[in-house]
Amino acid sequence: MLDRLHQRLAADSEPTEQRAVPDMETDTQDVTKTALFRLGRLVYGGILTMMAVDGLRNVEERAQYAEAKDVPVPKFATMTSHWVLLVGGIGISLWRFPALAASAIVTFFLTVTPEMHDFWNIDDPEQKQQQMIHFLKNMALLGTALILLGLAEHEE
Repeated sequence: MLDRLHQRLAADSEPTEQRAVPDMETDTQDVTKTALFRLGRLVYGGILTMMAVDGLRNVEERAQYAEAKDVPVPKFATMTSHWVLLVGGIGISLWRFPALAASAIVTFFLTVTPEMHDFWNIDDPEQKQQQMIHFLKNMALLGTALILLGLAEHEE
């Protein structure tokens, strides 16, 4: 087994062939034109749009929760953050101004998630678990937005 590892390492270090450097701009454009990418951004953007519309329909309830979390000007913050999410979700779905749309989504999750889902400050184990799930879900959505932002920046 060690012999195979040494052979592999030796083969990898020998400059036997020139490797082509991929053209990032062309590769990115190819990715964003695929059916799977389009379907994925429709699903992702659609879910974010639905989240935003739900938040805007329930502003009073969400503002009360924000107030309980000591968010300054809770109703304004709730409305503004959900409008930002709505613009981002629609922009990603349509792939119009994708860098701006992805930036809006990144901004939403970076500002809202640690403030509203601060599981590390909760003592009750059940509530702590629920808030940790929401926090981790939002971090996954943030990660996707960062990937889309990277693709959008290379496409421009």
